[in-house]
Amino acid sequence: MKNISFIIPAYNEEKSIRTAIEEVLKYADENLDTCEVIVVDDGSADGTATYASAYPDQRVKLIKHKTNKGKGAAVKTGVDAATGEWIIFLDADLSTHPRDVETLKPFAHTHDIMIGSRALPESNLTKRQPKRRELQGRLFNKVIKKFLGLPFEDTQCGFKAFHKKTKHIFSALQTDGWIFDVELLKFAQKNGYSIKEVPITWQDDPDSRVRSSHAIQILRDLYNAKRRI
Repeated sequence: MKNISFIIPAYNEEKSIRTAIEEVLKYADENLDTCEVIVVDDGSADGTATYASAYPDQRVKLIKHKTNKGKGAAVKTGVDAATGEWIIFLDADLSTHPRDVETLKPFAHTHDIMIGSRALPESNLTKRQPKRRELQGRLFNKVIKKFLGLPFEDTQCGFKAFHKKTKHIFSALQTDGWIFDVELLKFAQKNGYSIKEVPITWQDDPDSRVRSSHAIQILRDLYNAKRRI
């Protein structure tokens, strides 16, 4: 894993986007041969695009959505533009730091996809979610296992790596909202790609936009995804 495209989907992330870019490039300078950082501004109403476009490094690319389309749409836009052998997307708040790429490298020769997991015993949660959100997350993953047959303990962590040969599956996805990751992994499984769940270091973002009030829409999206796949 020496040639990586990092994708950072960003919506109103002006407070964190510059630091995210800096940390990715710092990691890349120390550990990679080549990289690119693709920031996809998903219709932000703040200065996210301004900060990203002003970053003085040619490896940083900005793509803008005119309107907010959802994380899934932002990731798909970034993947379409990516040129690296490996494509890694991570959250703008760096809940998982770029240096966790090192935990992925041992599996790069045996797996097509690696996904960060907060639920594995080896993971280091430096700042945990509130108890209610942890319980909601565990319940959600139990539903996923039973409903879609995905064997993973954590489908929703924003730190994931895909080999370039898997790019075609992104164009088949129809979900742009919260269950984007679920549909993505199910399509990857259906296409026979090998997926490895990997422990990570992770810290909670208290400003997460996922709320329990979204539960009905999430269940509806899950049902529709199951019918499509």
